[in-house]
Amino acid sequence: MKSVSVLLVGLGHVGSRFYEKFREIGKERVRIVGVCERDAKNPLVEKVQKDGITLYEDYREAVRNLGSAVDIILDTTNVSAIKQDLRTLLRETGNRHTVLLPLVVSSLMWYLSDQQEEMVQDHSDTGGY
Repeated sequence: MKSVSVLLVGLGHVGSRFYEKFREIGKERVRIVGVCERDAKNPLVEKVQKDGITLYEDYREAVRNLGSAVDIILDTTNVSAIKQDLRTLLRETGNRHTVLLPLVVSSLMWYLSDQQEEMVQDHSDTGGY
């Protein structure tokens, strides 16, 4: 079975849960190839580094450096401008391999991960592309 490579953008409430769940699933199934977090004081930053995962302060740098080595970008920031910028970066870099998950798919994954609480969402976003 081929593992799925993921670039995780944001280690807040939602991103940290996905990070832990992906690590629990195991890298033979889900490989986290990079994590983007601009808050160096985030408690998970040290764990990400100890886990040997490349940490990026700037998601743009991650997208440019990792290119098509990323299967899925999971943007958990709930900031519409970031999601739009990620779409633009993928287009500008000619990356036709990497999939940027829409918010609605993130919500589905959240529900499948047995989380008892609701996922915080930006209501200004339609959830689509």
